[in-house]
Amino acid sequence: MHSLKPRNAQTALNMCTCGKLHFKYGPVTLHFESDEFTSFANAVAHLHARYKELRQPQPSGTIPTLHNDFCH
Repeated sequence: MHSLKPRNAQTALNMCTCGKLHFKYGPVTLHFESDEFTSFANAVAHLHARYKELRQPQPSGTIPTLHNDFCH
């Protein structure tokens, strides 16, 4: 198994001998085909970019929303 581990030991990307990618984030491991991982990574990058935009100072009286669901 080949592994990519950034300096943050909480994350890792492993390529299994079966050909799947195992993306680990803390206690969670997600298993992907190569094209699925690329789609996932692009989606997370897009969401992160939108999140950064929403964190910018908002005009007075406006409230940014990330989603319409309640957390609890």
